[in-house]
Amino acid sequence: MINLVWSGLLLLLLVSGCGFNGTPTRKNDLTSLTSIKITAGTSTIAAKTSLKLTATGDFSGLFHDDISDQVVWSSDTPTVAEFITPTIPSRVTAHIPGIATLTATKGNVSATFKLTVSAATINTVTITPANPTIAKGQTSQFVATGTFSDYTTQDLTFDADWVSSDPTVATVSNDPASKGFAQAIAVGPTTITATFDGTSGTTTLTVVAAVLQSIKVTTTTPTVLSLSTASFTAVGTFSDTTTQDLTGQVAWSSSSPGVASIVAGGVATTLAQGATSISASLSGVSGSTNLVVTGGNLTGIAITEPNVTLGANGITMLANTTSRFIATGTFSTGVTRDITDAVTWTVANTSLATVTSPVGKLVFLNAGAAGPPTTTIKASFGNVSTTSNLTVTPTLQSIAMSLASLNLHVGTHARLRVIGTLGDGTTQDLSANADWTSKTLATATVENNPADPANKGRVSGVNAAATPAVITASVTVGGTTFNPLQDANVTVTNQTLQSVTISSSSAVTSGNQVSFTATANYVGFTQNVTDDTTWSIDLANVAILADAVNLPGQVVGVSGGTAILTATFGSNSQAATVRVP
Repeated sequence: MINLVWSGLLLLLLVSGCGFNGTPTRKNDLTSLTSIKITAGTSTIAAKTSLKLTATGDFSGLFHDDISDQVVWSSDTPTVAEFITPTIPSRVTAHIPGIATLTATKGNVSATFKLTVSAATINTVTITPANPTIAKGQTSQFVATGTFSDYTTQDLTFDADWVSSDPTVATVSNDPASKGFAQAIAVGPTTITATFDGTSGTTTLTVVAAVLQSIKVTTTTPTVLSLSTASFTAVGTFSDTTTQDLTGQVAWSSSSPGVASIVAGGVATTLAQGATSISASLSGVSGSTNLVVTGGNLTGIAITEPNVTLGANGITMLANTTSRFIATGTFSTGVTRDITDAVTWTVANTSLATVTSPVGKLVFLNAGAAGPPTTTIKASFGNVSTTSNLTVTPTLQSIAMSLASLNLHVGTHARLRVIGTLGDGTTQDLSANADWTSKTLATATVENNPADPANKGRVSGVNAAATPAVITASVTVGGTTFNPLQDANVTVTNQTLQSVTISSSSAVTSGNQVSFTATANYVGFTQNVTDDTTWSIDLANVAILADAVNLPGQVVGVSGGTAILTATFGSNSQAATVRVP
């Protein structure tokens, strides 16, 4: 009974090394070596040359395996031929003419091979490839072929001595494991020589400049919103292992141009939600990386002017003034966000108004002198657009200050605005066109730089004072100066900052723009310092700032995940977790 069990176990072990069709699928140590067969490229070689033999083992007829490095090699006539190369034990070297019987033995199994050593002498040595050209950093394997006095030929690569005339250009190996193997080091020519028994062959190896072998494309934002941009970098690796920034040289392409397009320099514009592959190609070599676009597809655009009531017939602007405009996009996912910098702005009659875009999500409509009754202003992206009528009027009825008073802490800021009532009863934010003045500069200052219209009316607390600073503004139209009925009083205090609090109006979702507020907490006093705070987010693939300069504190979700929003005010920082579902 025990014998039957062991017989069955042995049968299972043998079958486990075979496929179901009877063909061996893997070797095992239990299958016995039954015979050895020795083979070689020839059975006759010239004296002073060598030959590599192969020993193949037959394992019970189930499989065959190269066991050249496992057998013990021997020669019955070492004076004729013997095994003298330790690193390649199956290579036999011929000494003098004659016949030697070579044996391969493993355990109690052996095989023999009869080798004839001829008296032929070398006539010529030829090296191949002939006169090759390779790039710096590349390699070439040379082969030396000998033609002998009996008109036979033989591979002498292993038996020859190899030399490079200029090793600073290229080296050639004499190591038994890599004879004839050349490595290009520097640009230029060198002569490669193979010598056997006093006879040499030569060839010229020319090394040219390193060639491009691969391109790696990378981006810091592999996931971005639709109607935004992403920058890509292409770095090439050359044959000499050096790398080079090829961003400005490669040809860029997108596998799905409807999702994102890309131009020279590696800047991609995302058009619709989806995925695409961004590729860079140069000299037949290319590389790519994936880009995922989230945030939905644009379905509508609305034009608005901050802090202004629009009339029934569209927009009315005072002649020769500048006002900020915003484009808000509605997307297929139901979210909205500021796309002011993504749309194309056009005015039908450029003599009546023009559009300028200083930086980021900041666009100004510049009205000229009153001319034709109306024109149109258009905001468009792809095949989605909106148009609003624009009337330029020369009539200003009055102006008013947006706030009668401000409370500021030293080093903080707040914004005052001048709202003008036009001839048709509509209003316009004239802050960028007003002449702002602080009557108490030691207490508070106000921005009044015409070159920076976005910040005109921004008040800064300078020093604490018992008496409020007075901020006034005026607007001059056609030689007539308009002043508000009431100036703004600014009280500046100096208290110890306790903490900064971050709050938001709603949850952040992919593609949706949410306003975060930074509040400075003093002893018995709080102040909104959103505009004075430095905002940052650690993971741009989860959420981004809409525009850190022009829209401080406004965050847009990109894709699912968790990011950390940090608000830094003075020396105080506060972090909030932004979760995008």
